[in-house]
Amino acid sequence: MVKRTLIAIAFVAFLASTAPADIEVYYWGPMSGGDLNNESGVKVDGNEAVYWPYEYKELDICSMPILMEIGMYVDVKDCKDREIVLKQVDCAEIGKSANQFPCYLDCETINIRANFDVKLGTRIVKNGSVLDEVEGFYDGGDVVPGDGAYHAMSVCVRAWEADLYNGTYGEEVNVGTLYITAKPDV
Repeated sequence: MVKRTLIAIAFVAFLASTAPADIEVYYWGPMSGGDLNNESGVKVDGNEAVYWPYEYKELDICSMPILMEIGMYVDVKDCKDREIVLKQVDCAEIGKSANQFPCYLDCETINIRANFDVKLGTRIVKNGSVLDEVEGFYDGGDVVPGDGAYHAMSVCVRAWEADLYNGTYGEEVNVGTLYITAKPDV
């Protein structure tokens, strides 16, 4: 008798150790003497009744970061609508002497954004032989922060010793193309 009691106590202790203490277990079906059907509910957590057909709940079992390859991105807003129209200025205004006459200057405000810190530059391609000495530059700085917001920048072109006799008369004669260049600011 003592042996059976000890076995029973050990079995009950085993059962108690296999079920978590904070979860209340409810039995249904043949063990509880009832049948499963469309009208009988099962207590899942002691509060909510789930009816037949039973549905499984999704559980998060793994998490992983989503990574993406993103290239360097630079955008000049409405670039196609911008132009440089060189106007004659006093040569001293662009840092040149009077014997480097005639001198020209114009600046255009552009809005530029990037996802990396950008160092801007310029490249000028001459159309014909009107422009002899020409230079592109930025008035007020040439670095755009990589914060994705548009920043107003002033790009300028100055020319001196222009050979006006090689061009035709007009208010907006195409004498070249200004290219805005960009590279990482390192």
